[in-house]
Order: sequence, then structure tokens, then C-alpha cells
Amino acid sequence: MHFTFKTRRGRLDLLETRLIWSRFGSYAMKHRGSLALAALASLGVIATQLAAPWPIKVIFDNILARSQAPRGWLAEWVGRIAAEPMGLLAWVCAAILVIAVLDALISYIRDIILAQVGQEVVGKIRQALFRHLQTLSPAELEKRHTGELLTCLSGDIIMLRQLLVGGIVSANQSVLTVLSLTVAMLLLNWKLALVGLLTTPLSMLASYRISRSIRQATEQQREKEGATLSLAQDVLGAMPIIQAFNRQRTEQERFSRQNRSSTRAALKTTRLEARLYRTVTLTSAAGLCLILFVGVRDVLAGVMTAGDLLVFVSYLRSVNRPVRDIAKLSSQAAKATACGKRIAALMEIGPSVKSRPDAAALEACRGQIALEGVSFGYDGRRPALRDVSLHVAAGERVAIVGPSGAGKTTLLKLLLRFYDPQEGALQLDGLDLRDLTLDSLRRHTAWVSQDTVLFGLTIGENIALGCPAATPEQIAAAAGRVQIADFIESLPDGYDTLPGQNGVALSGGQRQRLALARALLRCPAVLLLDEPTSGLDARTQAAVEDAWMAGGAATTLVVCHRLRRMERFDRIVVMEDGRIVAVGPHDELLRNCPQYAALQSAAAAEQPLAAEAAAC
Repeated sequence: MHFTFKTRRGRLDLLETRLIWSRFGSYAMKHRGSLALAALASLGVIATQLAAPWPIKVIFDNILARSQAPRGWLAEWVGRIAAEPMGLLAWVCAAILVIAVLDALISYIRDIILAQVGQEVVGKIRQALFRHLQTLSPAELEKRHTGELLTCLSGDIIMLRQLLVGGIVSANQSVLTVLSLTVAMLLLNWKLALVGLLTTPLSMLASYRISRSIRQATEQQREKEGATLSLAQDVLGAMPIIQAFNRQRTEQERFSRQNRSSTRAALKTTRLEARLYRTVTLTSAAGLCLILFVGVRDVLAGVMTAGDLLVFVSYLRSVNRPVRDIAKLSSQAAKATACGKRIAALMEIGPSVKSRPDAAALEACRGQIALEGVSFGYDGRRPALRDVSLHVAAGERVAIVGPSGAGKTTLLKLLLRFYDPQEGALQLDGLDLRDLTLDSLRRHTAWVSQDTVLFGLTIGENIALGCPAATPEQIAAAAGRVQIADFIESLPDGYDTLPGQNGVALSGGQRQRLALARALLRCPAVLLLDEPTSGLDARTQAAVEDAWMAGGAATTLVVCHRLRRMERFDRIVVMEDGRIVAVGPHDELLRNCPQYAALQSAAAAEQPLAAEAAAC
């Protein structure tokens, strides 16, 4: 279902709320039994509100004033003890306590039910959103900052709960309370009831008009809060760089500006809410003044008793309370709708790369790779790859070299189907990648990216990330192949050590080796390495290269920046400006490819500098 929120202004709020309910209401309706019980408890609360003022009426009319004997249903209740004021008072006090206990108990049951259902709904929607985000391709995720996504996963979903769970039951209770009390007031004195309810439509109109502004302000507020969170995340993640370049004051000023913008947006929402509640309170006070003016005159004229007026005033104040609650719920619904729109917008985004309905699962994989006339651009216009064709035999080890921006990393990402080409096709074992399920394709591949990513898991769990069933011996063997087992075993907790957020407690080279161990442990048919040794010294680099060269029959594609020991590769692909300019073994390219010869010369010039830096 596709959601469009453009409509006529007069029906904008209601339509948007209905659309959000149609999108997420099923999460709440799975708990319809609990919600029905909460609604039943709400009826009990309404009953206690209707009964609450009557014991006080008895005190005023039948004990203090003794203006009349009990009438109607009161006569049967207190008739036998009406002549004994203190005995009647004891019964009245007991009734007050019983009503209070029932109200507290029923309200507690209702609140507990709503809290439990609300938390379950929040959890389910959060899981659904998180699951959906994991299906999105990098192309979709790169368009949104992580802070925006975190805001949707946290605060926006909690706000949406007000609309889906608490808001529905509370709104129904408030409406039923208003209707019940209105009927009771009409039965007591219909003329006085009409006078008291004159201001109610004004409260409703104010609630509707101001709530629309609250919704718009809330949308801006949530956007500002997401931007603030994103900025904080960027700064905290780059704190060593910020401190190294003495940018603390600059970043503080930038954060202060963004924080002030977020604060102004929040204050705007708060002011609108305060205006809404103030308007409802003033109109309610006006209604009370009218009731007192007319009601006291009727009491003095003997048309009604003081107890009747007290019950009436109590009912009117009880009517005003749910009217204020409806105004508050209207504000909350406006906020929840704004947050729901943000969540729905995310969940409406479909992955640009997905398995076809008739895609086949690749059960066995030899690792034969083919690219036929592949062209691709991240923005759809400026190509990162131009008419690339390449055939890699199963088990072949191929290096990909070239200057920055040549398209080397892009080629690997296309093989993983993070993106699909605009032109041409990529094949694995003679099958178009688009004809294979994503799960089976990636099950036969392993990837080490330029930016090493470690999770908040133990070192052992990080190595076994792509192979959860690996035994401790297999994990240790993979670590040994990349020359990091001794370091891990020297740690107090060994493979159970937590390396900190994204491996902050480890060096860059150690993180790279853990990522490579993770890939080798998977024993893939296709191994894709993107500058996997850029943070290693020459000796460790040689040992790690030996590890993946001896890694079995895997087809290996390695993006290389440091051109050392290139003769070990079966072939080398030279790229420039998104094109393949030459393919061949090391010696042949040195003789016949000027671009490769230039890269080798530049690498040779860098080696003495690197050695000198290492010595320092």
C-alpha cells in the first residue's frame, strides 16, 4: 500500500491519522482481547465517576441541611437510618471509600493492561522497522543519516504508541464519559445542562484548530531532534580527529546552533500545547460560571436543592476533565501522526536490490565470475564503471589496481549485489546474479571492506560472525592464519574479550586481521578483499597474504593499493576512470601497460618513506 498525505487542508489531520492507523493498527488489534478488557475497565471508571458526587449530596441535603427526606432510589438505601444523622454519615463515608477503592482498582487494572499492550506494540513495530531497514540496499541507507534512523527506532515509535494503544482507549473513555455525564445532567435538570454545555463546542473547535498546528510543529521538532542526534553521533565518533585538530570549540559552536534550533522547535510545540490547554480551561471556567449563576438562583427559588447543584457542578467539572483530555489526546494524536508518517515513509521504501520472485538458490558454487559490458553510476548519471567486461576462472587469484576513484571498490560491491548495474550483467558460475537469491549469493562470498567493522561482541564472536556454528578450534585456527592468535591469547579474557565500540581498544592492523579472519573462517567460494592489508607492516602483510593465498580453492579478487609481491597473483586488472585498461600477469603488464608501470614506480618510491616512518 502506498501512502499519500496530500489532501484538502480541512480533512488533512483526520485523513493522515486514518492512514497511519490503517498502516499500523494491526499491531494493536492483535491484542484486541486485552484492549476490550481495558475498555470494560474504562466503563467501570465511568460508573464510579457517576456515583462519586451522590454521597456528598446526601451529606448536604440529608445531614447538614436536613431539607428533605431521601427520595427515589435514595429512600431505599438510607430510609431506615435517615433519622440518625451520624449513622447515615457512617454509611455515606463507607460509600465514599468503596467508590474510591473501586475507582483506584479498576484504573490500576486498565493502566497495567494498556502499559503491557503498549510495550508489546512498540517492540513489534520496532522489530518490523529494524527488519525492514536490514533489507534496504546501501543506496537507500546512504541517503539517510544514522541519527534520523535512530530517532525513528526510538522516540518516534514511542510517540506512535499513544495513537495506537493508550489514545484509542482513552479517547473512547473520554467520549463515553462526556456522553454519560451529559445524559445524567439532562436527567437532573435539562435546562441547566444546556446552559452548562454551551461552551463545550468552543472547546472542541479550539482543540481541532490548534492540534493541526501542533502536528506541523511536531514534524519540525522531530526532524530537528534527528539532526541534533546525527551531529552528536558524528562528533562523538570522530573525537580523536576533532581533538587532534583542536576543533572542540568549532564543533561545540556547531552543536550549540543545532541544539538551539531543536530547542526552538520543541518550545514552539510546547507553546501550542499550552495554548490548547489554556483555551479549554478558560471555556470550561466560563461554563462553570454560567452554571453557578443559574443554579444558585434555582436553589434560592427552591427549584433544586444545594445537593442537586453540587452533583450538577461535579458532573460539569467531570465533563470538562474529559474535554481537556480529548484536547490533550488531540495533541498527542497530532504528534503521533507526525511520527507515524516518518516511520511509514521509511517502511514504504523498497530495496533497490532484491531477489526476483523466480530467483534460484545457488546450492554449490565453483566461483567462476563474469562481467559483461557493465556500466554503473551511483547517482545514475556520472558512471563509476564504464563498459567493464572481465572473466575470472574458478579458483583464480586476481588483483585489481588503479588510482583512487577508478572504480575498484565499486566492482566488488556489484559482485555482492549491493547495487545493480544500469547496463550489462554480472554472472556467477554462468548465472546472472539477478537470477540468484541474495541469501545464496552472499552465502558463497566473503568480503573484507576498506573500513573494518567490529560489533559489540567478543573477539571470538566477531570472528565467527559469518559462521555462527564455528567451533572454538576453528575460530582459533582462522586467527592463527592472519597472525593474530598470539595477541588474542595474551589478553586476560582471550577470545571472550570485548574489543569496545567498533574495536576501539585494538589497533587498525589488529582490526583488519580480525576482519580477514572472519572472511577466511567462512571458507567462501568467492573471496573479495578491499585493501585488506593497508594498515599492516611489511612482515605482517606478507604473512597475511600467505594466509589468503593458501586459503583453498576460493576465487579471490583483491583491491590493492600497496603494490607489493604482485607477481603472486594469477592476473592483475588495471583500472582507470571506471574502465579496465589492461589485464594480465605482473611481468607482462610492466612491459606493456604504462599505467601499471607508473603505479609500480609510485609504489617503489613510497616504500623507503614507509620504512623510514616505521623506523621512527
